[in-house]
Formats: sequence, structure tokens, C-alpha cells
Amino acid sequence: MCVCTRNGENMNVIKESDYNRAITEEIAPALESSRTDGFLDSFDGTKLFYHIYKNEKATKSVVMVHGFTESSEKYEEMIWYFLESGANVYIYDQRGHGKSGRVVEDKTITHVDDFSFYVQDLECFIDKIVDKSLPLYLFAHSMGGAVAAFYLEKHPDVFKKAILNSPMIAPSTGGFPAWVGRFICRFMILFGGAKKRIFLSQEYPGIEKFEDSCDTSEVRFSHYEFFKHTHEDYQNYSPSYRWTLESLKVCKKILKKGEPEKIKTDMLLMSAAKDTVVSLTAQAAFADRVSTCQLVSYPDAKHEIYYSTDDVMEKYVPQVVGFFS
Repeated sequence: MCVCTRNGENMNVIKESDYNRAITEEIAPALESSRTDGFLDSFDGTKLFYHIYKNEKATKSVVMVHGFTESSEKYEEMIWYFLESGANVYIYDQRGHGKSGRVVEDKTITHVDDFSFYVQDLECFIDKIVDKSLPLYLFAHSMGGAVAAFYLEKHPDVFKKAILNSPMIAPSTGGFPAWVGRFICRFMILFGGAKKRIFLSQEYPGIEKFEDSCDTSEVRFSHYEFFKHTHEDYQNYSPSYRWTLESLKVCKKILKKGEPEKIKTDMLLMSAAKDTVVSLTAQAAFADRVSTCQLVSYPDAKHEIYYSTDDVMEKYVPQVVGFFS
């Protein structure tokens, strides 16, 4: 491991050369011994699968919200860093992901009827599961970052600080105008295709290629890829037409006049310069309107900054942990 110092603290950052050994021999056993699992009935009865990681000497609690086609299992390295920094950690599988409730039988298709359901799930999770006796901090990635942005606009005083990691203030449309995507989705939904895989996406290939991933660290990518390949519940891959339409409507709602200005939580927006998944322009527009937000760009990172190479992680991890100190 590499020992980095931030705000007077030593933070052990896992080196890629030691990653598989550290995860297997140190991190996985430590997480298992501190972990409690459960199911939460959300506002509409959907069951959300969650984990609580307890630190007996905790001085704070970190709530984590994962991104599109991800799960709580993808964040074991980041969870370990938060535990080591003196935090309890709360994380759940968002609806339609992992072991949480689904409305589509094909587990490789990611679907939601309304994006606001994700936000209401987070509200239920915080209200019913999270112990609020300690200061609360929020870490949210990509789609989870959009969920967090909505939450912070509605609840400006719950969290002491928040990190939005590559947040989906708006998705990348791959050169297509957003209105074209919305039109196609609405057309397909009109004819009964709301829960079907969008035509631009292939079926889950079984084994995903590092070259096509959102990561720059192959060893980190391969670790979760093996887990995903061998666990059917975690094989989310393609969006449905409804999910795609809801994602294309997110930006206008998050950036609605007066909404970002409601946020009072100290915020760090971490942006990846090589991101092709979400709009960097929309991130900058959001950050500019949140008076308490600092935007930090990682020039050598792709969308999943937390799955980067050593040179990025040795800066990224101390910055994340330091901001929550």
C-alpha cells in the first residue's frame, strides 16, 4: 500500500500491484466483520437491500449512493477507506439493481418508472435506517449523484458535507440532440416498449471488456467484473426506454431556476476529464450555481474515478477522506 498524508492523517491507499491480495486478505474480512445486511420497505413497498458497516469508534456516518448498473458491492474499497477514517457507512442497492426489488424480469435490463422513485428511496433509507446521532456525510456517484442533487435541493440541512462523484446532472447523448432521444423513447413507450432494452444497447455479453469500461485501472475493473459475471443479481447492463427517457429529463429538473441555489451543504464535485458517460458542461453549470460547491477535475480519470490507476488514486482518496474529516 501507499501511505498518503492529508490534514495530518495517514491514509493507506491500495496499490494496484497489491490490490488482489489486500482485498482478499485484509479488506474483505474487515468489512465482513463490521457488516450488517437487511431489507427496507420503501415508500411503495419495494424492498431495498442495504448494508451497514459499523466502526465502534465512529465520529461520523457516511451515506453512499451508487450509480447506474452498479451495486453496493462495487464500493468495498471506498467503504474500507471511510471505515478507516472513523466513519460508519450506510449503502443500499438502488431499486432495479443488485438484490433490491425489480419490475423487469430480465436482470440485465435497468428500469425505473419515474426518476423521483430513486429520490424517495434515498429519503426512506435516511429516515428509517441511518443513525442520525452522528454528523452525516454523503458520497454519491453518477446516477446516484443525480439522486443526491435532487435530495440536497429538497433537504439542504441534513448532510454536513457531500461529494458528488462524476454526477449525472445530464447524461452524455453521444452526439445526438437530447430531444431526439426523448422523441424515440416516448414513441417506443407509447407502443408498449417502456420496459424493453433500448435498441442502441446490446444484450449483456457475460464478460465485459476493460477497453470498453469507465475505468483506468484494469485490476480494479477485473475484480468487480469477476464478481458481476458470477452473480446473476448484479448483471445490470442495459437501460430500458423508460429509464433512458427519465435520465434525459433529469438535467432540466436539477437545473430548474432556483433549485441548485437551495443547496447549503458544503460540496465537492469531482469531475473526470475523460468522462464520456455524463455531461461535463452540465456539471460545471450545476457547480457554478451552488454557492458551497467546489469543482475539482481529474485530467487522467475516466467516469469511475474510484477505479483509477495509482497516480490518480493517491490524490483522489486523500482528497475524498480529507474533505470528510
